Amino acid sequence: MKQSKQLYSQNKIAEILGISRGTFSKWLKENSVSPKQQKGQRKLYDETVIEQYKQSKKTSSSKDSKRLTTVELLQDNLKEKQQEIDYLKEQLEEKDAQIKVKDETISEFGLKFAKLADQAQQLNLADKPNLIGSKKETVSDKKTVKETTEEPPKRKKWWHFWD
Repeated sequence: MKQSKQLYSQNKIAEILGISRGTFSKWLKENSVSPKQQKGQRKLYDETVIEQYKQSKKTSSSKDSKRLTTVELLQDNLKEKQQEIDYLKEQLEEKDAQIKVKDETISEFGLKFAKLADQAQQLNLADKPNLIGSKKETVSDKKTVKETTEEPPKRKKWWHFWD
């Protein structure tokens, strides 16, 4: 039984790929690659792992080329923030319009209340001359009553009896 594929240790594969052993270990964990065989503490992988690593790096490098530069990233963030500002301005304008409508309603109620208060005061003043006139009559009636009735003679004090 001849092995068709050769087995390599992590150190040897990392050396072939030109990367550190730690980087290769991380890649193995991320991609859930298990060893083909274990000899004591050594984990051996077949040579297809090398091709898998190269393929995964090609696809990730194409993703990296699509990555935005810092300036592009900041420009995108700026556009998003500007859209958010525009949205908030629209919301603010809507709220201002609602507040304006409420202020107008309150002003209308205030004017109606002032008008009703004026009317009540006018009615109160319209009734007062009658009240004032009737009070004068009662006061003058009392005076006439006093004038018509004779006052009783003043009583003399005890010391006036000898006069």
